[in-house]
Amino acid sequence: MSTVVGGTFAILHRGHRKLLEAAVGTGEHVVVGLTTDEFLEKYKLYDKIRYEKRLSALKQFMSSLTDDYEVKPLDSTVGNSTTSGEYTSIVVSPETYPRALKINEERAGKGLKELCIIRVPYVIAEDLFPVNSTRIIEGQIDPEGKRLAEIRIAICTDNRLKVSAVEEYVSGIFKSTSIQSDSCDGLPGDQPFGFETFEWASKRAIRHGGDHDYSIGIESGLFRDPSSGSYLDFHVCSVYDRFGRVTVGASSGFQVPDAIVETIKTGMNMSDAFRKIYGESNIGGKEGIVGRIAKNTLTRKDLIMESLRNAFMPRLNPEYY
Repeated sequence: MSTVVGGTFAILHRGHRKLLEAAVGTGEHVVVGLTTDEFLEKYKLYDKIRYEKRLSALKQFMSSLTDDYEVKPLDSTVGNSTTSGEYTSIVVSPETYPRALKINEERAGKGLKELCIIRVPYVIAEDLFPVNSTRIIEGQIDPEGKRLAEIRIAICTDNRLKVSAVEEYVSGIFKSTSIQSDSCDGLPGDQPFGFETFEWASKRAIRHGGDHDYSIGIESGLFRDPSSGSYLDFHVCSVYDRFGRVTVGASSGFQVPDAIVETIKTGMNMSDAFRKIYGESNIGGKEGIVGRIAKNTLTRKDLIMESLRNAFMPRLNPEYY
């Protein structure tokens, strides 16, 4: 019996090696489908690397793992995986997993036993995007996933505290970044309530579209607790990347004094309400109301950092998402 795995293997990067190692790890004879030059002419956007060159690199790596393998030309997305009775397992990436499900549907319709699907998680590069041949060929990363240029990040705000929090957080997960901020004219700028907070954060995040690797929007909003009637303040962070994926996170919440809430309801934002009641301006750009209430044991920057951390969490370990 055999395990099948297929691909272009244009540049044998870390992600490819994980797929092939998983196939060998089944302990079965491994059949590697290698896409033909004719297939690449139809479906790939980048300049193709000739079949013989890809075959040579593939054989060299496979031979370092096992002698029990063979390579077959692949001129379609499924090859003979829907008709062959010799295969028992198929190794796929998250991207090709849906294709494996369809293969099993076709096999079942033909009276063949379904394949055991082994899904190997993406290998993530330094910029938290998957390692793939297109990105390597375009010069974004090397085959090991090292980023070859600064990671470009935009944040839609003129609040220096938010910018500082983003700078501090991303410096802990990325090696080299450039950060751009602006005031986001034309977007909502008063005080959101409830799930408006998520909507406003998202609008800020997508402001820069695909112009940057990541675009970040951060909003704080008031959420009413129906059991007590009090309002809690939560920070919401939305992260939009150049591939169109959005992830979100929220901070812990704290109860806002009733006097501030009632003043906000007259049309003010939280900082203006605090200034009207207590006579201090720009509290939102400093420790925040939470800092004053908590006597700086917790500050607004802490809450912003928490929302950032939670928004990036699905990107740090994407196999769970």
